[in-house]
Amino acid sequence: MEEILKILVVDDDDVDRMAVRRALKTAGVEMALTEAVDCRSAIAALKNTAFDCIFLDYRLPDRDGLSLVKDLRQDNLRTPIVMLTGQGDEQLAVDLMKAGAADYLPKSKVSPDRLSRILRSAVRLYRLEQEAETAKQQQEQLSRQREDFVYRLTHDLRTPLVAADRMLTLFKQDAFGEVSPDMTEAIAMMIHSNQNLLQMVNTILEVYRHDAGHKTLSFSPCNLKSILQAIVTELLPLAEEKGLSLTMQVIPKEIGHPLSVMGDRLELRRLFTNLVGNAIKFTDVGSVELCLSGSSENYSQHSLIDTSWVKVEVKDTGSGISLEDQERLFERFRQGENKRSGSGLGLYLSRRIVEAHHGAIAAQSEPGKGSVFTVCLPSAHEGSGEF
Repeated sequence: MEEILKILVVDDDDVDRMAVRRALKTAGVEMALTEAVDCRSAIAALKNTAFDCIFLDYRLPDRDGLSLVKDLRQDNLRTPIVMLTGQGDEQLAVDLMKAGAADYLPKSKVSPDRLSRILRSAVRLYRLEQEAETAKQQQEQLSRQREDFVYRLTHDLRTPLVAADRMLTLFKQDAFGEVSPDMTEAIAMMIHSNQNLLQMVNTILEVYRHDAGHKTLSFSPCNLKSILQAIVTELLPLAEEKGLSLTMQVIPKEIGHPLSVMGDRLELRRLFTNLVGNAIKFTDVGSVELCLSGSSENYSQHSLIDTSWVKVEVKDTGSGISLEDQERLFERFRQGENKRSGSGLGLYLSRRIVEAHHGAIAAQSEPGKGSVFTVCLPSAHEGSGEF
């Protein structure tokens, strides 16, 4: 059974209204038709009924149809409006379409076939737009729900982790009495595990912010040498605990070439802390070395860098990465074969940070022979900051 369409015909001429009604009926359109003789009665009808289409005469007793179309669209009424006029006028047709009319037809060309075709086309397009809008609203609602879930989850997880970290630190400091050597070792392991969990929660939140487009970066001239030196100082105790050396080498820059970039200092620190931390984590014997250099030549391996660049290499003598893992190393939730692999978000987040800085990141590795992670970032212009 064909759907019954709710149609409003607005025309002060009885004959013209009858012509539209007969044309639609002859075309076999199943309809519930409402008639109005002026703009005032049309507006009253629209307040009471959701119509599928409106056939509107251009010349009405109380105002012209063009101004009514503009007002209805301004009031966010999206119902398709087909304008019927007593004369053909190209400029009027352009004005009507710009105002939001779905179509335009001179009354002299009204016929069952043409009128029904215009009607069905306008209704179909209108409903497609409605479906798209509904899908968009549902997507936005889902996005808000997901955002709320992520923020609540990370908050609810982080709060007890931070509290536990503080409490464990007090135990380690003998704040509640002397702690035996065995207990001290156990507490240290608990602190380490707790901090890993806290870092994982923070990474989940940062990944979500980047993916959802909610991450706002504050760019300023950043001296990478000072950032990397601070990271080495911070992570050196962790390396020494494993018997590893952690060093940084700065290759002399070319004359006039800065070793600074325009970037978000906190995000850059997060990026390189993650890379150096990973290198220490997956290295049991040997060393982790940072190498900072710059050049005004094009770094052809990374097409994103087409001007002068700053390169940071993080080299380790660790277990290395299999060729299979290298192919999907920076993918979301990618977990390597190594038993110490984490959530699979750390390197993905690193890639997002590098991309946000218009740079490139790559890795070279051979199982059993260590890895080299290379980050290339466009350098800051001369005079834009400290060198």
